[in-house]
Amino acid sequence: MHIETIRQLPEYAALTRARKKIMWPLSLATIIAYFALILTIAFDPESLGNPIGDGVTSIGMVLGLGVIIFCMVITGIYVYYANRVLEPLTRAIVQKAGAQ
Repeated sequence: MHIETIRQLPEYAALTRARKKIMWPLSLATIIAYFALILTIAFDPESLGNPIGDGVTSIGMVLGLGVIIFCMVITGIYVYYANRVLEPLTRAIVQKAGAQ
């Protein structure tokens, strides 16, 4: 099947809409979390050096770990969405393309 024919399929249009629907919010959330930490490091590094309670763990360490965990959660959300929404649409497109 020719690529232009595939682009005309309604499943292809649904796939591109579904990808944009999930891609932009997750990308923006990740960028905002990352740059918030970086800007805090740049403009208020003293606050990140403060220990939490009486321990030696600083606020900056917790926030850095928080960004890492947040990105892992974002990845999990994308994988869940891809398995539930994007993969069935992709399979439908492949099936129609193979049938013609």
